[in-house]
Amino acid sequence: MKKIKIYKTILLFLIIAIIIVSILIIIKYAKRYKTEKNAKSIIQNIKQENLQSQNLTDEINEEIDGYKVIGIIKIPKINIEYPILEKTTIESLNLSITRFWGNKINEIGNVTLAGHNNLNGKMFGKINKLEKGDIIELTDAQNITIKYEVFDTYVVDPNDISCIMQVEEGTREVTLITCKNGRSNRFIVKAREIINK
Repeated sequence: MKKIKIYKTILLFLIIAIIIVSILIIIKYAKRYKTEKNAKSIIQNIKQENLQSQNLTDEINEEIDGYKVIGIIKIPKINIEYPILEKTTIESLNLSITRFWGNKINEIGNVTLAGHNNLNGKMFGKINKLEKGDIIELTDAQNITIKYEVFDTYVVDPNDISCIMQVEEGTREVTLITCKNGRSNRFIVKAREIINK
């Protein structure tokens, strides 16, 4: 009789634990869904404002939870498009793609963008599929879009920050960075502006 009570108690605790874990998973996915929906809404607002604006000097005037939007990243091959937030913090990384290092978007030099490697493929969850020759489009705060061509991808140690350095002086470069193997490595994508010759 005692064994049955112990088994019932264990079963009850397991059921409660399963319910709690299920609720936490649902909350996590609901937050991600809200974040994705918010990012898409911001992109639509920016595009709509750009269509309505007659003044070419108008800048993007959007924020996400207090973080200024300084541009848009679009990667057609992996079907992503996100606002770029002005700085990288734990909070901003949960909201969208962020500027980790470098000048303004589309300025001469290397701008490094960071994003989470979400298992559902959102944010930078699919940048490991990018190869040499693939295109990354960056739209800056003045709504000017420049295309960049991937020229390298590699994995580094989390403490290796050499990826923020510009490879070829005097060019426009973009570096994408995300976690790999949990947080034990970083996956890097390097791209350079396509110059029409």
